[in-house]
Amino acid sequence: MSLPNLQEYLRPTDLEDALRLAARAAPRTRIVAGGTWIGAEAPRDLESVVDIGGLALGAISLEGAVWRLGATATLQDLVDSPAGVTFCNGVLGEAALAMAGRSLRNRATLGGAISTADGVSPLVTALLACDAELSVATLKNDALVMKRVGLRAFLGYRASLLEDGALITDIRLSVPSPDTRAAYERVARTPRDYPLVCAVARCAIKDGIAGNVRLALGGVAATPIRIELAEFGLEKKRLADHIEHALDHGLAGLTPAGDWLGSAEYRRAMAREMSLRALLRCAT
Repeated sequence: MSLPNLQEYLRPTDLEDALRLAARAAPRTRIVAGGTWIGAEAPRDLESVVDIGGLALGAISLEGAVWRLGATATLQDLVDSPAGVTFCNGVLGEAALAMAGRSLRNRATLGGAISTADGVSPLVTALLACDAELSVATLKNDALVMKRVGLRAFLGYRASLLEDGALITDIRLSVPSPDTRAAYERVARTPRDYPLVCAVARCAIKDGIAGNVRLALGGVAATPIRIELAEFGLEKKRLADHIEHALDHGLAGLTPAGDWLGSAEYRRAMAREMSLRALLRCAT
């Protein structure tokens, strides 16, 4: 890490103070929590760092029928928590494990993982499939404003939000019905590598009929995405009878970019195969 222009390191204990500091036009400022982004990708002209580790945003708790995951909880915190183990038969914990080795999981935060997510991110893929909603704090006319934003919507305009100093404070997940299951599937160069393509499926199965179907893919676009056409094609239907047609229809417009890790054709093929595996696991 080389930050030759870094002038100050700030650690506020008040949310509004943190937002005011982050929103300054100068010096050039970024919010950090676990610090993994700063170590790997921080711009060399960064002048100020606002550490939000003192804002007490790290709790993971069940509040009624909603799991609340604090933005500064680490990936390992999620792996070890009841939410990581029990929510949708453990898909969140499994996805968090796939993000990095334990040393990085002990530092990387949930809010940071969302704010800096690449196109593959297993955790963001899983959160999309689980209908995650974010609590986002901003300042308007120097007053604190809290908004609830769906994760998919946030990913669509996160660059402008974060540039304006917005801050994720927590991630919220509604507890699903008892018959809801989820499954994570991935393909990588080796079993321990970060995935090239991953899929997370979630649905409720009752008398063989699928409901509340969700399918998210990582590794096929600039951010993880939902495959709504496939979801619609399986809703209120027997998975085994309709899965092939729904996937062919839902993935027809997929245009992943190829790179040295995998061609576009390979990524499309793996997207279909991982989606098929994940959906079939939900049905068993």
